[in-house]
Amino acid sequence: MTSELPSREHRDPATVTYWRLLAISLDPDRTEPELYGLIYESETDVPLMVDGRIVFFTDPARAPELIRQHGAALIADEVDVAKPFFWCDVAQALYFLSSGGMDTQASVLGAVNALLDLVKASGVRLDERRRRALYSIADYCTISKDLTK
Repeated sequence: MTSELPSREHRDPATVTYWRLLAISLDPDRTEPELYGLIYESETDVPLMVDGRIVFFTDPARAPELIRQHGAALIADEVDVAKPFFWCDVAQALYFLSSGGMDTQASVLGAVNALLDLVKASGVRLDERRRRALYSIADYCTISKDLTK
């Protein structure tokens, strides 16, 4: 009896780990994100960190090099960094939160989820009221795109 690992085609997708690219847009007048980060996607999403600090960079082409240099402790099944997988469009999310409308691209949900992952990884403590508010926004945006309320 041998214990072979399942081939990529036969693995449970829920157990596959990835390094993925995070794009962070701050300026609504720009078409490209200003910052990039790397997220180790598994049961819990963890950003690439060096000496307890989250790594952000401006050139997405640096992603593979940064994973090799600083991500070796988190070995992934796949590296998917050719284009952003996670988006945190801060300007768009703030616009929807202040003005309402139909958030068909889930920019608020993406921004809140990225923020929650980054805050958790950084060790920053949110007071209970703010933490509940962020989770309430994420819960609402998971089931509804209508932000007019």
